[in-house]
Amino acid sequence: MTDEEREAQPFPEIESYCATIQWEDANRTNNWGNCVEMTTDDTHRYITANTVPDFYYNPYCPIGRGYGYCIDLEYELGRCMFPNLTCGTEDYESLGPGATLYGDVWVPQMAYYKIPLVGNPTLPDRPGDMYDAEAVGALKSVGAALGVTFNGIPIFGPNDAGDISIDEAGFQLACGGHVTPPISNVDTFPPGSPDATPPVYHFHKAPSCLDPFTQDYKGVSRGSTPNKHGKLTGWALDGFGIYTYQDHGGETPVVDECGGHFGSVEEGGEVVYHYHVRVFVPYTIACQGPALGKCQDVQGRTDYCHYGCGAEVCVQPGTDEAKLNSYLDQWQEGWLNNYTVNDYTNSAAALMSPLQCTLLIMGVLLLLI
Repeated sequence: MTDEEREAQPFPEIESYCATIQWEDANRTNNWGNCVEMTTDDTHRYITANTVPDFYYNPYCPIGRGYGYCIDLEYELGRCMFPNLTCGTEDYESLGPGATLYGDVWVPQMAYYKIPLVGNPTLPDRPGDMYDAEAVGALKSVGAALGVTFNGIPIFGPNDAGDISIDEAGFQLACGGHVTPPISNVDTFPPGSPDATPPVYHFHKAPSCLDPFTQDYKGVSRGSTPNKHGKLTGWALDGFGIYTYQDHGGETPVVDECGGHFGSVEEGGEVVYHYHVRVFVPYTIACQGPALGKCQDVQGRTDYCHYGCGAEVCVQPGTDEAKLNSYLDQWQEGWLNNYTVNDYTNSAAALMSPLQCTLLIMGVLLLLI
């Protein structure tokens, strides 16, 4: 997003101190330094944030204090974007803002997002690249963002700068996120390296310390509802919501290769396309869905696609067929007839686990003996 594009949009304002808050001054009384405002019009939501998390964040080194920022595999593949950086050393001040003797901490960075209020799953160019804003009528100031959480933190893809997944790299993430390396004072980097900025906090994996998750973790006796549909955590650039782990009844969401599916997000509610986070790659999304069996077509040098549901379109079992067609017909009548669809109407069979199916078959066989 250029300055001209940003100034032409009705982005909300946040307090001036939000751009200058320091990590050491953040505490519970000032929401840990987090600032975010959101407004909407008839077509889009507009988010302004300072990319500071609304929880305490410890100084961080991805591999360990005194080590660099790349794993051995990235060196072997020639993908190390930060070959001359060491985290948490005595000369940390030379790295610029955000570097400390014990690791890196966040530095506020103003961020802006314009995201459609309603995503269109019938666009002819689906699936889309997970990072693409232009094709879906969105704008973003954080280039590596594929979406944003409700507290204004950018959501990055499942990989680090060297295109290795977070789990394969072995990075430990508090609340699913970490900061970028402190590179504002570094002059030269390999081609394809991120912009030279101070450390910016962002999520890769599920932000499991946020309220939508902790509300389901705290125990049924304390009011948690892990047997209900997951709660909204944020939005992908295409406008579709990103929800916590479970579907209705606590069931596992049946998602496509992008990580999304059709189904209701409220009990008895209307059907929409939406995404769910998961504990494995791609963590949030691998592409802007629906996948239509073509997720691999929009991957980069590493394939982060989910395994899908075995069909081009994935619908959560038990979804109301009439509501599904009504939702899709507002854009293109009969759209669903162009693709293969998983068996979502026979909800009891579709929701059975392999073990449950085996036990059912064994029971039937015993009755026939």
